[in-house]
Amino acid sequence: MRKFARYTVEPLCAGPVKVGASGGDLGLPDVPLARWERQSMRKGIFTVVVPALLAVSSAAGATPGPASPSLVAAFDPSAFELPESVTLDEDGTFYMSMAGDVQRLIPGGELELFASLPIPPGAFAGGVKIGPDGDLYVASGGFSPSPSAAFVWRVEADGTVHQVAALDPAGFPDDLAFDDDGNLYVSDAFLGVIWRVDPAGVVVPWLWSPLLLGDPANPAVVISPFGAVGMAFDRKDRHLYVANLDAGSIVRVPVEDGEPGDPEIFVQDPLLVGADGIAFDNQGTLYTGVHVQDRVAAISPDGTITVVAEGGILDAPASLVFGTEPGDKKTLYITSFAINRALGTQAGTPSPSLVALPVKVKGAPLP
Repeated sequence: MRKFARYTVEPLCAGPVKVGASGGDLGLPDVPLARWERQSMRKGIFTVVVPALLAVSSAAGATPGPASPSLVAAFDPSAFELPESVTLDEDGTFYMSMAGDVQRLIPGGELELFASLPIPPGAFAGGVKIGPDGDLYVASGGFSPSPSAAFVWRVEADGTVHQVAALDPAGFPDDLAFDDDGNLYVSDAFLGVIWRVDPAGVVVPWLWSPLLLGDPANPAVVISPFGAVGMAFDRKDRHLYVANLDAGSIVRVPVEDGEPGDPEIFVQDPLLVGADGIAFDNQGTLYTGVHVQDRVAAISPDGTITVVAEGGILDAPASLVFGTEPGDKKTLYITSFAINRALGTQAGTPSPSLVALPVKVKGAPLP
């Protein structure tokens, strides 16, 4: 267990603002003068506000982002603390997939191992979601079909791990989404498939589409093509939205009586190449972390794309989740996966972290 330093920002003054840490310096650089100061006292976690970041749009008249991200916790890349996916329980505890493990960041700033998945070396824990039963569900995948790493797992509150489903070993299960009936959907980044696992554990290939395949000729991530990644249902489960990382697209799948209709491209843009995790707010705006461009974008219901944050402390933003506690539901939490810089496929020092982005509208409740 490791407790993170509590960060404060010195009073505003001319010139740079220094970042100090009462629990030891984590090597953060000085940042320029902030327009305002914010200390999030949410259960003892302090954050640092950084200066406003670039906001651009692919359509005229789009509204710029409301604020810039602030640091919740920084992680150690040398220990492979690279947070891929994040979710929150009702008590405000974060669960993040890192390598083959799930780590828990409790209110107050303590990072601890929650569960280790029984997967082969070199395989990865992926999407994490709290299920309707209150347990944590985790996807896992790897780059080799043998031994297989393509599974879905359920983790009890005490960290006990159970296998829920074994999927095609040639695939790479990435993200998870529940519908209101308790069915679990799993995106497959290699096979262009959405799997469905019903509450009894029966697995079916719910949907296959070429719109969900990666692009081997032009992968967004150098190490491999990736297609279907982040997923989210709209508020009434009428559509399932799926990000295609290589294509820079969001695919919309109509759903009627639990069955998929014909998928269509909701939006596609160079601004979204590398789109990974997605999350809806209460008014139907879709947020996505654009993995390879260090960017967070908002997509309005009419398809207008707005870049709400870019660069700065963002390092391969991969997953997003809205706050779950009263007073925290207008905060979007984002993992900086930092995998590209950690692997040396992108220039710079890896800076894995969890950051917070204030937004104007509450997050849509998850099933």
